[in-house]
Amino acid sequence: MRINDIISRVKAIYNKGIETDDSRLSDRLVYDKLKSTRSLLIKREIDKKRQVSDWIVQTIPCFELVTALPNDCTSCSIPPAGCKILKSVNKLPKPIQSVTGPELESVTTMDGDKVFSKTNWVKKRYKSGDKYTSAVEDYFIKDGHLFITTNSLLKYISISGVFEDPLAPIGLDACGATCINPLEQEFYLDGHLTDAVVEMTVQQLVGVMKSMPEDAINNAVEDPQRVSQPQRQQQAPRK
Repeated sequence: MRINDIISRVKAIYNKGIETDDSRLSDRLVYDKLKSTRSLLIKREIDKKRQVSDWIVQTIPCFELVTALPNDCTSCSIPPAGCKILKSVNKLPKPIQSVTGPELESVTTMDGDKVFSKTNWVKKRYKSGDKYTSAVEDYFIKDGHLFITTNSLLKYISISGVFEDPLAPIGLDACGATCINPLEQEFYLDGHLTDAVVEMTVQQLVGVMKSMPEDAINNAVEDPQRVSQPQRQQQAPRK
């Protein structure tokens, strides 16, 4: 389902089936509530040990890397012999957090031939002094950026995960289109959760609107803006 379609469903129910021109709901406000509700329900599904659906996993096929500088992290100052430590140009979009950790499904080379194992900042610092584990090709996340230890010169990698904001991965594809219409993008959600997400979003909006003055929310009537890279990953849809 496209973002525009699910926003329209929410507005139709909120306005009791008739979306009028004087609606106080902007697309940005509706989308913000939709994505937080989506994250909550997907997290509940995963916490119940239900397998992550392939239909909600998003892939950034072309995530750009650069060579990490010594001041990026302590372990980067002396990389293992024959290895390089690379850092993502952009911060990684935040994955949904479940009881098992962040739902980052895979980090691989673009062709999928090499899979990088996950570690963390603390373990990586200790690994850097161990001749048996320091050269293991793996990744960790620090300050929102992804770091990779590898013996290959990589410009891009591929990352798959279940992200809090379905729009964020689209804006980080360095090899993708330079201009997108946010409202036309897919709202990654399993069908059996759609009605619940819509209903919970409407309930939240009713509460928000009741607590705000009549003129506190601007009815955004401008056309949806085309978003250009690199700022587009930070944009939410507008009406």
